[in-house]
Amino acid sequence: MAAVSVLSRGSSSLDILSKRLRPSIDIHLEGQTPGLVNSYTTGDHIEGTVTVSADLDTRFDEVEIVLQGTSQTSVERTSCPGRAGAQQVFLRLRQPIDETEYPTPRVLEKGRTYQFPFTFVVPDRLLPQVCKHRKNNAHLERAHTMLPPTLGDPMLASNGKTLLDDMAPDMSRIAYIVRVAVLRKSTGEDRITKSLAGFAKKVRIVPTVEEEPPISVTETSGYCTRKEKKVKRGLLRGRQGRLTASSAQPKPIQLLFPSGEANDSGSTMATVQLRFDPVGNEQPPRLGSLTSKLRVHTFYSAEPWEDFVSPSGLTSFSHLSRGLYVQNVPLSTMCVASAQWTKHSDSSRRDSMQSTVSEDSIAEGETYYTASVVVPVSLPKTKAFVPTFQSCLLARIYLLDLSLSYHPAGKTVLTPTVSLRLPIQFTSQPKYSDSLKTELSVSVTQAELDEFFHPRIVALPNADAVAEVDPTRSETQSLAPPEYSETYSTPTVVRAAS
Repeated sequence: MAAVSVLSRGSSSLDILSKRLRPSIDIHLEGQTPGLVNSYTTGDHIEGTVTVSADLDTRFDEVEIVLQGTSQTSVERTSCPGRAGAQQVFLRLRQPIDETEYPTPRVLEKGRTYQFPFTFVVPDRLLPQVCKHRKNNAHLERAHTMLPPTLGDPMLASNGKTLLDDMAPDMSRIAYIVRVAVLRKSTGEDRITKSLAGFAKKVRIVPTVEEEPPISVTETSGYCTRKEKKVKRGLLRGRQGRLTASSAQPKPIQLLFPSGEANDSGSTMATVQLRFDPVGNEQPPRLGSLTSKLRVHTFYSAEPWEDFVSPSGLTSFSHLSRGLYVQNVPLSTMCVASAQWTKHSDSSRRDSMQSTVSEDSIAEGETYYTASVVVPVSLPKTKAFVPTFQSCLLARIYLLDLSLSYHPAGKTVLTPTVSLRLPIQFTSQPKYSDSLKTELSVSVTQAELDEFFHPRIVALPNADAVAEVDPTRSETQSLAPPEYSETYSTPTVVRAAS
């Protein structure tokens, strides 16, 4: 027992000594509130200062400051025990540091503190080298090179003040960090670079996402924008007519940029068009209630997606390296009994709802009825939502489920319903725009807009070339722009047995 105690004390002493030998690193972000995580959107400047100190004189060669974006997935295998996973570094912006900002010689002196400022600008797109896998759709690369939002971390799902569920499974995560490392090269011929110390700080990024064209709805897409149902008096009784419900894809729900207030929520509306074709002189059924809910689909894969995802894309077990996580979010239940039916008698006025009629449809007369129901859609504040996106390994789409109950004439045991499943996009507003200025009464000058949306010159870093710096320059001058590092990757598949 004594030997174990001595060994334990010795190991503890070695750990303490090892920590003392390593430099100490801290990252301060501009606008940082203690206990909260900073949030950014497209065009935002991620600014801050890295502080490095050491308890002992420590020789080093470089301080590396990087903004890094990574995605990671894990999929349970069904054919055999175990799981398959993948990880990808899709963004790696490196902050160049001038030679004059380093001490001479390259030694961190005991008791001294060294500061290195940095500035990153959140890009709106990724480099095309990120998406080099096989694709069955010519437009897929554009989607895969859009900046994806932070996903899968409840600490980063909201504005940092409350823990909210962003409805992503544990098997998927998209993370952004500002990472700092103090590097030293070995003295041998191979000149291997070793990290003396490292430190990272999480940031939340929700990029600006604009509205895309309406989704093409087919019979196999998993959406349903039009539904026909036969209206019967009862289970074994005759038919009264045919009820048809249809709706177009609603306008997108616009999410506010990350610094928006917590009590702000996105909203939109859908309009359900109804038509009743009676048998003879039958009256249209009485409408009951309309229930709406949101279906949140998170797709994740151990291999890059080769086409756009759809709700019906994982109906079989053929995709052993892919997964789908679905959560239902109830929205509202509203009584629509007051909706008024309008009678039409002129067959020439029939709308496009009758453009497709099934073979067993009821024979049509010249009289039919129409009605419309407007359904407001407001997001609950108890969940965190991210824009619609699709990346190489992860995707998020939303569906709006509408279920309308109605009451045919006569007694029925069950209340029949007609349901629709509509595609709905979630977009993210730009932080500075004319529409947002008007809505929030924010005064933004044209010069400020030009600064945020001015094109940047992006170049790969050259380790052998160091920019000449004017030693007389003021400390208030802007920093050199960050560069894309050569260290980015296409998705890497990692298979782990049970």
